Amino acid sequence: MHMNTTTKSLFLSALTGIFLTHSASAFESLGKGNASLIGGDLSDPTDTVELAMNPGEGKTEEEMKPKNATWVKMTHWPSSGPYSMPHQRHAYQSWVGSPAAGIFMNKPEKTKWYVAFRESGYGGPSKADPYYCAIELKDAFTLTHFTITTGGPDVPDRDPKEWAIQGSNTGEEDDWTDIYHCKAEDRSGTAFQPGGRFETFLFTSFDSASLAKSVTPADARKLETKLAGKKLVKADFTRPAKPFTHFRVAIYSCFNPSAVNWIYRNQNSFYLGQLELFGVPGAKEKIAKAPKVEAPVTPPPLDAPFIISYWCGPTKEQTNLERMKEVAECGFNVAQAPDLWEPHDAAQQAFNLKFLDLCQQAGIKAFIYDGRVVTNGHWEKFQQSDIPGIQKDLDAMIAAYSKHPALMGFVLGDEMGTDAHPRLGFVTQYLLKKDPTHLPYYNLLPNYANTPPGYDRLTKDYLKVVKPALLSWDAYWQMHEENEGRYYFENLETVRRNCLKAKTPFNQIIVSLAHMGYRECSEGDLRWQVWTSLAYGSRGIQYFTYVHVPGMATGDSPGLLAKNMTRDRKYTYVQTINRRIAKLAPTLVKLTSTGVYHTNPTVGTVPLLPEAPIAKIEGGNVVLGCFKDAAGKVYILPVNNSTGAKITAKLTLAGKFATTAEVSQETGALLPATPAPGKVLEVTLEAGEGKLFLLN
Repeated sequence: MHMNTTTKSLFLSALTGIFLTHSASAFESLGKGNASLIGGDLSDPTDTVELAMNPGEGKTEEEMKPKNATWVKMTHWPSSGPYSMPHQRHAYQSWVGSPAAGIFMNKPEKTKWYVAFRESGYGGPSKADPYYCAIELKDAFTLTHFTITTGGPDVPDRDPKEWAIQGSNTGEEDDWTDIYHCKAEDRSGTAFQPGGRFETFLFTSFDSASLAKSVTPADARKLETKLAGKKLVKADFTRPAKPFTHFRVAIYSCFNPSAVNWIYRNQNSFYLGQLELFGVPGAKEKIAKAPKVEAPVTPPPLDAPFIISYWCGPTKEQTNLERMKEVAECGFNVAQAPDLWEPHDAAQQAFNLKFLDLCQQAGIKAFIYDGRVVTNGHWEKFQQSDIPGIQKDLDAMIAAYSKHPALMGFVLGDEMGTDAHPRLGFVTQYLLKKDPTHLPYYNLLPNYANTPPGYDRLTKDYLKVVKPALLSWDAYWQMHEENEGRYYFENLETVRRNCLKAKTPFNQIIVSLAHMGYRECSEGDLRWQVWTSLAYGSRGIQYFTYVHVPGMATGDSPGLLAKNMTRDRKYTYVQTINRRIAKLAPTLVKLTSTGVYHTNPTVGTVPLLPEAPIAKIEGGNVVLGCFKDAAGKVYILPVNNSTGAKITAKLTLAGKFATTAEVSQETGALLPATPAPGKVLEVTLEAGEGKLFLLN
């Protein structure tokens, strides 16, 4: 065939492209279906491991783990443990029958790992928050080769696009090493082709010439059989320099796009058919023990450990003894000084001391703000060279106020993000060390200011870096006119879970002012926000706002006080709520949350599970908070999950429980125990109301 120069150049370019493409994708297809697997991999050496039961079962991880599993533990994301995500609470459970553990069950035609981006899939995988399934082995191995099997014929765009196989010897979030990383721009050169359904592909750290000396004799025999004469032209990845005890597949994107902003509004999904891992034994790496970290300084019990407070109270001009007595009459035990964020001067200090005097006379405590807390630089620009100046200013601040009997603590800031945490942590720990009976107070962002995984990281970072004595955050979206209440329970669960791990109490700020699309709250709205917060273990409640706030309120919308400073009807609603929860406070502060269950679960919530102290709930939509005290006594706090309708819920007691005793909202005392006929506790609850019971 005769070619002119141009044609020849084009031909050579095309040929070069073919060879480059082949070179970039040296992995081999081993066929399709269950029979295409090699078998005898590290997770299932005998090819006998099967799921212990139907993945749809809502049982615990230990109950559902395969009985002959050879691994120590399996973890995955999206998942946040037993009290978070309903669809895949742990690696063996999935409401749609497709758990993460399915990729190790050697039956890709029958079992896969599937996650819908919308339904608790947090909008899809991303670089910051990949989907992953990780396995911990008893021994260490150097990974030599692996196979990956594509999913079924439905919606091929659910295939992984960018993904990695990784190793670790700790399994910690920030301790994973890439062994193989596919950074596909499209499907060319990838194993995930539209027509390659249930197809198994082999990836190796060797070619055919070095196969025998790279793997175990048993694996060499299996590979030669599977390859059936095919030659491995080149290695797909570099053999790891050390063995690992933990391995995982991490998915950073799929061919159908993620939507991490407005995460609940797309229907895209991910799936994967199978993963086999093969390697040679190696010596376990000796992991150096982490240096001992000094425990956070926790102040002794405060006079008002259960905080009932507000944001945006009377202005300086409106602040007098009559107003502070009105605050106390509404059931608040902590007031907040007005005009936050002003710079420090003598007038600010004088007013703060006057404010403390007024609060003392009214019989309540106070949070104050002193501008010296941000002297010598902004929060986000913390330098070691700032420390002497910060210490000097904080010492002066402590000297000015700490002896006042009405001082609850110092307001440090509001919603500044992770950049502020280093400086915030230094200030917090310094104050706790120098003045341990007063609370350094800071307010965290809500989850709808971030993606849920990002918010989880924000909360963990705050607890780890700042080490607060109390975590506070605000949540308003549940009262938005668009009715985006789904964010609310997920926010509560994230904070509840992370604060339990850090052994740090939390409190929540709820909305009471109509503004920015947040509706005017009814009595049921206010009750519902307060009692659902308490069901998740909140150590207090703050209201946003106490007064009408010009420029923020919708028109003349009132806070608890109207624009003309008269009492709005919400003042009376909140007064009743505050007085009741104040009676329960001495009991609530001694309880530890053990779980929260919903009769009508939504994103971020879980249904009633076997480990709950209540076996069945009938008669209405209920949020059930469960607790234990230091002696192991079990308490429940059922809440009517309706803001408009009264219900009579019937709760069937589980296990050995037979009688109940309510904690009185009038006196705080434990009422006499009463038998539960047929082990059923009937609880009448107004819209949004909750009640606290001891189970005997």
